[in-house]
Amino acid sequence: MKRIIVITIMLLAAIGLNSCDKTEVNEWTRFYGYTKNDIVGHYTPNPDESVYPELPTNGVQVYRNATIDITDLGPEQNLVQLHIVIPDVINKTFSGVLYSNENESDLAFHNFNNEDILMTVYKNKQNQVRLHGRERRCGSDISGDLIDCALHGFDVVKTSNSSNSK
Repeated sequence: MKRIIVITIMLLAAIGLNSCDKTEVNEWTRFYGYTKNDIVGHYTPNPDESVYPELPTNGVQVYRNATIDITDLGPEQNLVQLHIVIPDVINKTFSGVLYSNENESDLAFHNFNNEDILMTVYKNKQNQVRLHGRERRCGSDISGDLIDCALHGFDVVKTSNSSNSK
């Protein structure tokens, strides 16, 4: 009888311990229809490195020390300025019009020096905003085709609504 009780208790304990294991859930979802007010602000490195895999593009090195500031360039327009810093790697500014609609969760800017930045905008249940993407700098050959691209990945979370809090 004692043996049956001990076995029953062990089975119940094993079931209880297994039910305590929580499956990792991705708390971030694509933020469709973001506005300029949603993305303007200061972003610091995402502290949770374990949940998010590397970017799927070959050759992208993800830098876990990137910061981004997005500044509103005019209340009458959808102009913004994005400043990305990866210490000892890049310190670059992009400006442009923010095109956003209810079906859009990506953000992209480019300049005339064969440089661009592409990122996906995410949001979690706490209304935090996260940017995950890459900056790209390419050379071009005589015919104007892009060659020798350097890709710098990043994963940052908005920490304030002001780009002045560095």
